[in-house]
Amino acid sequence: MYKKSMIFFAAAFVLAGCSTNKAEAPAEESSEAAVQSSQEMAQESSAESAVSESSVSSEEADTEEDSEDMAPVSEEEAANAEEATDLSQYEELAYAKDKVDLSKYESRILTDNQGKRVMLFSDGNQQVYKTVYVKHNNWLKVIDLKNDDLVVNESIK
Repeated sequence: MYKKSMIFFAAAFVLAGCSTNKAEAPAEESSEAAVQSSQEMAQESSAESAVSESSVSSEEADTEEDSEDMAPVSEEEAANAEEATDLSQYEELAYAKDKVDLSKYESRILTDNQGKRVMLFSDGNQQVYKTVYVKHNNWLKVIDLKNDDLVVNESIK
């Protein structure tokens, strides 16, 4: 009895959905529209899942990037880095000087590209501070490498 009533309601639902006031609308077009509509819904569903997957992977990437930022620099990388002589030309260091006096340390530029600038500040052979400046969102991190502590982690503009 239950199956018969479900079939009846399903058939009534399908027939009601297929009926139109226009006599010239062929059944072929409505079935093509249904197929197209189901394809669009499938694409939207896959797009939503892709967005959620990308947000999860970007969160994982952020976590990896944070741990990479907190790590000391290898001796080889520090030796190959360019020495920074005029610290006043780096806008992010003006914000960092409120928390830490970086001028008394030897400074090296590890990375300086369109997206990010990473600088290392050392006292002799001992790495003391590292700055990471993300240019597109003006985010500055100042990391105390001796104490493995984040001194500054904020937007600077």
